[in-house]
Amino acid sequence: MAPQPEMSRQELIAAQALLSGLTAFSERAGHDLLGPLNQAGSLLALFVKRNEDGRNSETDNLMEFLKNASSRMERITAGVRKYMEIAGRLPRLEPVDLNAALTSAQATLERAISETGAVIVSGPLPVVPADPVHMLTIFEILIGNSIKFGRRDAPPRIRISSVKAGGSAGDGHGIEVSDNGIGIDPEYNESVFLPFKRLSGYPGAGLGLATAKLIAELHGGSIRLNTAPPGGGTSLQFTIGSV
Repeated sequence: MAPQPEMSRQELIAAQALLSGLTAFSERAGHDLLGPLNQAGSLLALFVKRNEDGRNSETDNLMEFLKNASSRMERITAGVRKYMEIAGRLPRLEPVDLNAALTSAQATLERAISETGAVIVSGPLPVVPADPVHMLTIFEILIGNSIKFGRRDAPPRIRISSVKAGGSAGDGHGIEVSDNGIGIDPEYNESVFLPFKRLSGYPGAGLGLATAKLIAELHGGSIRLNTAPPGGGTSLQFTIGSV
């Protein structure tokens, strides 16, 4: 592979200005969108409560549609803000115990874990040079996806383990997250990491795995998806490089 030319000073300034502008836009847009969305959700709940006696299948369908649309907008807005927040600064590296990061992620996802009956099994995880907030976020995303894309006939079963990353000690640390969920067609193994790539029939805003990929790459690593046909579960591995 031919070496890539370095960015000129003008290109670097332009890239920094673009990132700064996008970050400011996402923060402003997030603030301006979430307020009305929260208000709309509250008004919708109040409307439903006040019209219990006059409800029918048509109004129920309409209310469900509005509620789902509002929830999806909230997820998209929150996803954009998180993605831009991570893209907007370099990781602040320090020794991070991934066992502790995993425990914190499970506490954040406690409600979803309880509601679905998810079982999470973990082997010993390493201490890595990383940004602690980023490690918490990547576990939240991957475990959250395993829960969200679980099968209807069985509770989610998720395993997190340390795996060998590459062929030498300098290749960093590998973490595998596998589950018994609905899986993803191998055709989408690469495109699923693109921002806003939302597969047909799969819930979500299309930013979770894009954010996970960004975190891995900011830490000198990578992420890949190993998946069986739909219904066969998913195995996803990310690496944290020796940066």
